[in-house]
Amino acid sequence: MDNLKPKLVTKQGAIIDIVLSLLFFCWMTFVLKKHVPWVESGETAVLIGAAYASACLTGVFWLALSLFRVTLADQVLQKTESGKSNQ
Repeated sequence: MDNLKPKLVTKQGAIIDIVLSLLFFCWMTFVLKKHVPWVESGETAVLIGAAYASACLTGVFWLALSLFRVTLADQVLQKTESGKSNQ
């Protein structure tokens, strides 16, 4: 009977998460470039440092976004199931 439940993770949701994570990565790299202390080493070193820091933050963002999406889908599913059982 559990096979009849809708999936909590869909392909569309995963694609949206990836696109939002890529946008977040680009934005955080731009923001963090101002905070990298390697100005003497050149622009490439600053960009690499910002990208490394941004990669860690993007991983946390992706995880939080995925967990939020799954939790929201589960809550909506439970709400619709409880509504059907009450009728």
